[in-house]
Amino acid sequence: MPSWKSYVSLIILLSAVQYISSSVTHYSIPEEMKEGSVVANLASDLGLDVKTLSKRKMRLDIIANKKYLDVNKETGELYIVEKIDREYICPTKSSASCYLRLEVSLENPVRMFNIELEILDMNDNAPQFRRETIHLDLSEATPVGERFSLSNAVDPDVGSNSVKTYHLSESEHFNIEVQTLRDGTKSADLILKKALDREQQALHHLILTAVDGGTPTRSGTASIIVRVLDTNDNAPNFDKESYQISIMENSPIGSLVVHLNATDLDEGSNANIIYSYSLYTSEKAQETFNLNPSTGELSVKGMLNYEDMKMYGMEVIATDKGATALSGQCKITIAVEDMNDNHPEISIKSFHSPVKESIELDTVIAVISVSDKDSGNNGIVDLHIPKNMPFKLRESSDNYFELVVSEPLDREKVLEYEITFTVTDRGSPSLSDNETMTLELLDVNDNVPQFPRSFYTIRVQENNAPGALLSSVTAFDPDLHENQYLVYFILEREIANTSMSMLFSINPENGNLYALKTFDYEIEKEFLFHIEARDSGVPPLSSNVTIHIIIVDQNDNKPVIVSPWRAHGSVVEEKIPRSTDKGSLIAKVIALDTDSPQNSRISYQFLQVSDATLFSLDQYNGEIRTMRMFSYRDSRHQQMVVVAKDNGEPALSATVTIKLSTIETAVKAYSDMTEVPLEYDIFSDLNLYLLIGLGSVSFLLLITILVTIVLKCQKSSYSKTAPPCRNSVISSERNSTIADSTLVSNDAYWYSMFLAETRKGKLVVRQPVPKGSRYFVSSLPRSTGVTDTSDSAASTLQLLDVNDNVPQFPRSFYTIRVQENNAPGALLSSVTAFDPDLHENQYLVYFILEREIANTSMSMLFSINPENGNLYALKTFDYEIENEFLFHIEARDSGVPPLSSNVTIHIIIVDQNDNKPVIVAPWRAHGSVVEEKIPRSTDKGSLIAKVIALDTDSPQNSRISYQFLQVSDATLFSLDQYNGEIRTMRMFSYRDSRHQQMVVVAKDNGEPALSATVTIKLSTIETAVKAYSDMTEVPLEYDIFSDLNLYLLIGLGSVSFLLLITILVTIVLKCQKSSYSKTAPPCRNSVISSERNSTIADSTLVSNDAYWYSMFLAETRKGKLVVRQPVPKGSRYFVSSLPRSTGVTDTSDSAASTLQLDFFMKTCLVEIRF
Repeated sequence: MPSWKSYVSLIILLSAVQYISSSVTHYSIPEEMKEGSVVANLASDLGLDVKTLSKRKMRLDIIANKKYLDVNKETGELYIVEKIDREYICPTKSSASCYLRLEVSLENPVRMFNIELEILDMNDNAPQFRRETIHLDLSEATPVGERFSLSNAVDPDVGSNSVKTYHLSESEHFNIEVQTLRDGTKSADLILKKALDREQQALHHLILTAVDGGTPTRSGTASIIVRVLDTNDNAPNFDKESYQISIMENSPIGSLVVHLNATDLDEGSNANIIYSYSLYTSEKAQETFNLNPSTGELSVKGMLNYEDMKMYGMEVIATDKGATALSGQCKITIAVEDMNDNHPEISIKSFHSPVKESIELDTVIAVISVSDKDSGNNGIVDLHIPKNMPFKLRESSDNYFELVVSEPLDREKVLEYEITFTVTDRGSPSLSDNETMTLELLDVNDNVPQFPRSFYTIRVQENNAPGALLSSVTAFDPDLHENQYLVYFILEREIANTSMSMLFSINPENGNLYALKTFDYEIEKEFLFHIEARDSGVPPLSSNVTIHIIIVDQNDNKPVIVSPWRAHGSVVEEKIPRSTDKGSLIAKVIALDTDSPQNSRISYQFLQVSDATLFSLDQYNGEIRTMRMFSYRDSRHQQMVVVAKDNGEPALSATVTIKLSTIETAVKAYSDMTEVPLEYDIFSDLNLYLLIGLGSVSFLLLITILVTIVLKCQKSSYSKTAPPCRNSVISSERNSTIADSTLVSNDAYWYSMFLAETRKGKLVVRQPVPKGSRYFVSSLPRSTGVTDTSDSAASTLQLLDVNDNVPQFPRSFYTIRVQENNAPGALLSSVTAFDPDLHENQYLVYFILEREIANTSMSMLFSINPENGNLYALKTFDYEIENEFLFHIEARDSGVPPLSSNVTIHIIIVDQNDNKPVIVAPWRAHGSVVEEKIPRSTDKGSLIAKVIALDTDSPQNSRISYQFLQVSDATLFSLDQYNGEIRTMRMFSYRDSRHQQMVVVAKDNGEPALSATVTIKLSTIETAVKAYSDMTEVPLEYDIFSDLNLYLLIGLGSVSFLLLITILVTIVLKCQKSSYSKTAPPCRNSVISSERNSTIADSTLVSNDAYWYSMFLAETRKGKLVVRQPVPKGSRYFVSSLPRSTGVTDTSDSAASTLQLDFFMKTCLVEIRF
């Protein structure tokens, strides 16, 4: 806003006379000046002294108004006290000027001054309409150019700041014209420039704007709403000019045919429509159809009959209620359609039932005819049977169909078929009819007996009672009657001239398997044969199952001490040099146990020892060694009692007493070097041959005696009593009368389920009836058969299920193999059971029966899905820590009360080759280097060292083989790859170095193979002393014909004589004519295996596995490995040697060799010398 000084004009009229007070001073200011603004300096303009204003009491008065201004007595300035609104001071526009009149008075002397202050107008007000909304009602018939006055806008400002013009928003139908009134104000008229049409736009919204002439311009708006009033200028119109309508005959009265709809764009009474028939509509049509004048609904008024009239035509008029009524019309054509009011008919001309399940394909079972009285599509019919049936329909002629077999039938899967023939016409809606026939199937012998498993493993404790029940091996045949009656046989197979029927028998009716003799694990460990199940059909069908009988060992044999050899009694006398070093081998106790490896593990203990500080006994290999050197205080005679105890329950044991005498030696240097040669094998070659002969003849004698006993005990002829009648055992459900009022069943197929007694009028159950089944039983007159004209009375027998079946597992024992280092959460197997009951009685839930092993619950190791029986591992297993688990899984149904059964789960952890061999011999104090000393005069073939390695993996992976990785002289040393023995290939020569070195690698049998190495440094020493060899030569001399040889010869002769007598007696009994049946099965040949006590190989030393002492006898001091019990052909065993100072520990080194038996061992004894 410009400064007020530019607007102030001072007009001072000074009178010639100074004291004339009637003079008027004029000022001009704009309105709305700010408070405190200075208007003028009165003191200067009025010629007053500013310093005297206060003393003279200067005062300013405003006439007839508020005090808008005041005077500053200090400066004499006139200033604004309150904002001045010109429109408030001068509300009328009669004059363009607006003044404030002021009076200024002073005293001493008194003076009066008149001041006029003109208030100049500013554009501070916008135009404003008296009404914000202007409503106009115009008829749509209003002529173009019609004018309508609008209210003016008011602006309090004056002059150019007042309303200057008007503007109208853009409109197709309206514009405005601005006019100036006599008082100078502006007004606007609304002019119609285009005709109105209510049907197109009923309301028009316009904006009228008033604009003033100030700077800046201001404006005000008002809304104009023009409502167009209707006139009856539109006739009613139907949706369509003509209607083609179809209606079914027999439509009920009042049924809606069509809803006519005519629309009128007008409104009010101009849009109200009345419907009526035109004069061109026939009376028949008006009588048949009713037209509602208000709604336009056309409905059925009379009965429609397609045969009377197929087509109706009419014309309907729609008239509005305007002052000058307008109307519209439409044509309606109604076609009456024929109604499908006749059901199709079906007739079974022929039906064959029952039929054999082996019926050929495309055989006609039934002939059916169909018909429909309707015409057109309503009279065309289709015949159907249910899907998923082994039948199909074949049209033979017009409306005749044949039911033929399309797929093979199986009575064991479906006992009977409920065939529903459905005939349907093609009308709309279609009509249908059906008829159900029951097709029964007759059984044929087309199913072989089925065993639950193809292989049975049965464990039998040795020393069992003859006639003991071993197991029940049963099969199932889904056929009926004689086709399902099974007979069980043992398929003959001879083992060592002994028939299986002499060892086992089976009940031909129920498959119970019995033992006919007492088994001895040490003689026979297993049997393998087949059992056949044969039905009674024609021709009979059969299947067989493999039976594996495993004889389980009992600890019924106590250990027998075979080394050291005892000529008389259980006391052994030994002599050793008194200069024997610490750790020297004094003796080795070897005991044999013919029981199984588990029971025959031998452990050795001192039962009594004269000096516990002088001797030590290895509990695993029985080696007795010195714990220190002999001193002068030690007695020359020492005694110790050693007990050998097996691993059975209860444990059995044997003892041996060893009396030890020490002899003085003048030379000690050679003792270490001659330790092996000083040991003398009391069993010479002659002893060996005598023992072999004695054992062979004894074995033959035992076999002959057993054969004689079998022949003697055999029955002379087969039992004359007839075999038990088949089906002698009748289930409790059989032979029970259903109802005494029931007559003969007319269904030959169900004779397999029921027995119909014609003369007694009873129906008797022949076998257990499946739950939930329905059977149709009808009676027929005895004089007639089943014909189309015979009468019968039928009833339905339905059986409801009860929870009377426990869940059944397919097997009673599951063996699951799991690789060690498995992933936690891995699926092991699925163990599921079956419950033949129904509904909730067959819903099964699976549990693991809790069992703790070493304070660990089975549920912490395994989990089972309670719904589907999936078994999972919860942890990673290690074969070396745990190699098997045995627990039970229970399956429980949801019946009331619930029933359950369980199955045994045997988890076997399968080993992986994850442990490398550990060399335990020769012993290494530091690192992997071993130093040995041998005499330079060592003979060819002498044992230099023996490498023994142990592997904690399974026997398959832990088989050790030995090889030279490096050797200083390959012509001087040889290494046995199986037992790890290093021997000289020749004697040392003067050219050979005094120091030899060899590196031996021990490799296991796993995939991939793991290995360990040991370095042996060998030093040769010269021997200048020969006196000790002469001194020890005398004890080595042994009288060939000692007492032992004499006893062996006497024993061999006696046994040979008994053998000869037994053979003669057997021949006499065999040749004698007796009353025995010639068809009797051959007697069982109880041949005792002669594999025991045979030496495996001349190069084999001591076994490193205490467990396998049950299989082999390792004689350390004599260098023998003797078979303790029969060895399976093709088997491999690990044989290794251990240092005499230590047992088998985790940190000791060893070298192992693999012993493979690829032949059937004969009885022989070969001595192995180091």
